[in-house]
Amino acid sequence: MKYIKQLDSLRALAIFTVIIVHWFPKDSFWYRLSELINAPTIFFTLSGFLITNILLKERKKAEILETNKLTLIKNFLIKRGLRLFPAYFLVLGIYYFFPLITKDIIDFKYFVTFTTNIYIYKIQQWPALAHLWSMSVEEQFYLVWPWIILFTSRKYLLPIIVTSIIVGLNAQYILSKNDFSSVLTLYCLDALAMGALLSWFVVMYPQRLKQAYKISVWLAIASFSLIICYNTFHFFHLVNVQFLVSILTIWTILFFIQRKEDKPYLLRFLLDNKILMALGKISYGLYLYHFLIPYYTYPWFHKLNVLLHFPDFIVNNTYMWIAENFLLLLVVALASYKFIEMPFLQLKKYFEPTRLPQPVSLVVVAKQKDLSSEPVFL
Repeated sequence: MKYIKQLDSLRALAIFTVIIVHWFPKDSFWYRLSELINAPTIFFTLSGFLITNILLKERKKAEILETNKLTLIKNFLIKRGLRLFPAYFLVLGIYYFFPLITKDIIDFKYFVTFTTNIYIYKIQQWPALAHLWSMSVEEQFYLVWPWIILFTSRKYLLPIIVTSIIVGLNAQYILSKNDFSSVLTLYCLDALAMGALLSWFVVMYPQRLKQAYKISVWLAIASFSLIICYNTFHFFHLVNVQFLVSILTIWTILFFIQRKEDKPYLLRFLLDNKILMALGKISYGLYLYHFLIPYYTYPWFHKLNVLLHFPDFIVNNTYMWIAENFLLLLVVALASYKFIEMPFLQLKKYFEPTRLPQPVSLVVVAKQKDLSSEPVFL
């Protein structure tokens, strides 16, 4: 499967909704719309899809090249760490040495060990840096999922993925009375497993993607209708909205896998946008730093606007403050990507799967391993 560049645009749009929820007034249209979109679910579904795709392809390589699967897990975790840890721990360091003006005291051991979601559930409130709960969910998923995908017999992979979806949906039902249960990994498991289910289908049955896309269209229409019905008329809430958003995300992914380059398509004007794709590249930084920046910059931007002799309606305008912070956030996220994230990302090449010492034709090896009946993605 080729890299789907439009997913970067989807990431950018999702992170915009996160920023809006944390920055905009709660009575604004954009806030209500962004809250409806449920960005964490989009991210979890994307993550489940991409991570499972990587693991399934690495599994095929390991079987063909006779690579140690434990080495694959080690390399996978190191590469995930190189991608996520540098900027993440920078944010923790900034807060530790320069606490926010709120003087909110947090228990750092939970943030360092990627158990922030458990901490939030334990204290039943949103502490400073609360947005990092989703990173904890991701890391907990990374610690378990590679073992399942790499070591489970092929015939049990699909049942396990489907079971994971069911477990997630049941967890939502059982824990729904607690407002903070949504940060627990079990509560998010259905979205992660829905992405994994799509990845399993893409890798195992690529010849059936056209039929799968047609089915996803109808499921997406039904899901969108149910979301509108519940949020507009407050009825027909039989399925958690999170699950419906996962279905819409899966349809979007399939849409870009199946689309034809020479034909117009519905989302082209938006998700093929080069600016959005570029913002999607730095979306991790946008996510990490957006929660910190406003706390530090509020008094400074206010003084700057007064110094520039802006009228009072601009100096005290919420959206002027948002615009200034967003421009600063873009600069910080871009600098983080170029000078912090990229240098570590370049180290990932040293943790690629070990190959056979002699240059052997993969086609010959595949035949020797009797894998000709299965699709080989290399």
